[in-house]
Amino acid sequence: MRTVNQSTLAPPPVGRAQILTVARSIGVLGGGAVNAPLIMAALCDAQVDAAEVKRRLKDEPALCARVLKVANSPLYGQGRSVTSLDRALTVLGLDAVRGIAAAACLDRALVTGKSTLLDLKSVLNHSQATAAAADSLARHRFPDLASSAFIAGLLHNLGTIVQMHIDPAGVEALLAARRDGDERDLAVLEEEMTAIGHAECGAVIFEEWCLPQAFVAAARHHHSPLLAAAPERRLTGLITISSALALASGAEMALEPAAPATRPEALQCLGLDEGEMAEAAVAVAGRIAELKQALQ
Repeated sequence: MRTVNQSTLAPPPVGRAQILTVARSIGVLGGGAVNAPLIMAALCDAQVDAAEVKRRLKDEPALCARVLKVANSPLYGQGRSVTSLDRALTVLGLDAVRGIAAAACLDRALVTGKSTLLDLKSVLNHSQATAAAADSLARHRFPDLASSAFIAGLLHNLGTIVQMHIDPAGVEALLAARRDGDERDLAVLEEEMTAIGHAECGAVIFEEWCLPQAFVAAARHHHSPLLAAAPERRLTGLITISSALALASGAEMALEPAAPATRPEALQCLGLDEGEMAEAAVAVAGRIAELKQALQ
């Protein structure tokens, strides 16, 4: 919470109801004409089959077009041969299509949360880079996490949009601290300066979406992965590391302007050492650049 001094009273606690009210007011919970969050929630469920994904995407021509555009990009090397969702699902696989569609949905969700405080394009770029890093690491080192890694990375900072609507003064204080050179972890600064953290905002939203617990934990604990319950700890640690790799690749944003120090707790979650993380940084840099170009 924001530190109390003699002239400033701490803001009242922010509860679940207030988070959901604000999220609903800016369209992040879906409903009305804004369907992107509801579609994204379905895409997060690895148990949803190809037929259901195809049905939902066909109801949204703009999402369909985005999937086909990315499917035909150099990222997937298909040489403009993907002309339908059926073909995309066949040659790319269900998980890739889920990820591409979720990336397009996140773009829409961020548009609904326009703000003068933050450059939301940089938030989106960081989220996409984290997703690319998580996907690359999972496919090469943790295949059991591959179906969740991309989307979990994509969504990990979604709570930032709600946070800056709930507590704009707190977010401005964070930005001022960054401008003054404060390099401490964002979660530490939030504890001092804001009424609610972005991670908790995201976790509450994902609980309302009825997402799998692994996605909720990855949002709530990506700054402190050892706090996640044991079954969700590896995915949470993967997102922590992937976010650091994204920052190191240049996908920075005002609230997190530089790569943090090596996160030993995240490495512990995944059984990696610092040398392996350094190798991963080299390996994922190209993937991040390719995804960014494909999603433009």
